[in-house]
Amino acid sequence: HYSPDLDYGRKDAIFVPFFGVPAATIPGLSRIARATGAVVIPALTLWENGRYVLRFHPAWDDFPTHDVEADTRRMNVWLEARIREAPEQYFWVHRRFKTRPEGEKGVYDA
Repeated sequence: HYSPDLDYGRKDAIFVPFFGVPAATIPGLSRIARATGAVVIPALTLWENGRYVLRFHPAWDDFPTHDVEADTRRMNVWLEARIREAPEQYFWVHRRFKTRPEGEKGVYDA
């Protein structure tokens, strides 16, 4: 398990939208699924009634494709939908957009 919505820096990242903002995103999910033939079964941990609950979602059909960038965008779209379902549970203080595309002003710069 790794958290695909974290900004791990520029190394090995591609910039795909996350809530409409280009975000340095590791395309590892697509690459690992392709290399291993693994089925991707997304899961999400939520805080409910004083305890953590792990919720599994349906396996993704047609994943991975031969387009790593499209696969990575799909992952972010899925994450965005889950965050919209329970926005109070997302770790909003994480600096998700700290790594910017070359020449682009920082999101957190004043």
